Amino acid sequence: MIQDLYEDLREFAEYSAGHAADKYLSLYLLTDPSHPENQSQTPAWHIYLKNAISDIENSLDPVQTKQWKNVRLSDEDPNKDWARIRKRLDKYITSYRPEGKSLALFISPGGEHRFELPVALTNTHYFGQPHIQEILWALDEYQQHLVLLFAEDQTRALLVALGCTGADATVTSDQAWLRRERKAAHSQNIQWRQDELTRRNIRAVAGEVDKFFLKSSDIERIILGGNIEMANAVLGELHEAAREKVIAVLPIPIGSPAHEVAQRISETAIHAEREYETALVNEIVSSAKARGRGAMGGVAVGRAMERSAVRLLALPYPAEDDFEPLLLDAVRQGARVEFLHDESAERAREAGGILARLYYAIN
Repeated sequence: MIQDLYEDLREFAEYSAGHAADKYLSLYLLTDPSHPENQSQTPAWHIYLKNAISDIENSLDPVQTKQWKNVRLSDEDPNKDWARIRKRLDKYITSYRPEGKSLALFISPGGEHRFELPVALTNTHYFGQPHIQEILWALDEYQQHLVLLFAEDQTRALLVALGCTGADATVTSDQAWLRRERKAAHSQNIQWRQDELTRRNIRAVAGEVDKFFLKSSDIERIILGGNIEMANAVLGELHEAAREKVIAVLPIPIGSPAHEVAQRISETAIHAEREYETALVNEIVSSAKARGRGAMGGVAVGRAMERSAVRLLALPYPAEDDFEPLLLDAVRQGARVEFLHDESAERAREAGGILARLYYAIN
């Protein structure tokens, strides 16, 4: 799902690059019906949206703000751009039904792009250039963790979407795989037969994990648990690509409730994220100072972006508005965006506020 959302965002980045002169209404709305503030007859996000539109229109020519009900969307008169945006917004919101926790909506005179997000975002809005750092943060925040819990005759696989700040966790999948081969009654006391069946089962389970991992492109990290001996045995049989994603083997009972599993992995997951961010910043800063595959600061990163040399952007969240064009270009070029926290964020600010890992060194 995350990869699909990112590809859709890339399409929007391509669109906005081709319509750079347009103004955009960027909306982030917490539309989750289960949120307490959305429980009233008029959900809080409806009220926020109404006030946001009023705030924008207070800064516009009153003639423009009164045209939207009668304007045609095909009308290309620049003086009617806001009217077309407003009409598109009204048409969309009239039939809108929430599907995720938050809605990200980008509307220009010529079109609208919408994204249902699985992360709770604060209601906010912008008018002018596209403002995408909130949606990028949501995609970075909603990291999928595959938790595998083992028992003698069962493997339990949970997909836990855990925010890198630990503030939000959702179990998106919880399934069990039963052992295919069981010990026959007449051979239970034959040790070699037991060992062979166990080894065969370990290999089969590792194969299932590999297939599950390869089919789920959103998985950022893997955590093993349950029977520790079996977990370590499966770890040794995993494909290298899956084994590199394993960050811990934890004593989590296989029968633990899903919400408890999410809680148990939280600290380990956040620690792994912080270690990754620290290593990433250290690598980019060292490389940039050595004139290698790294860039620091808006000017250097911008030059690298012009050459399509950026592989990854790293910056603190929230980022400065001046970096929005770089973020948009990064998405359009297929570069990854990583938001930083705590000490790694502070070091990035000291290094110019934005860092880039490059495909090749730029003199």
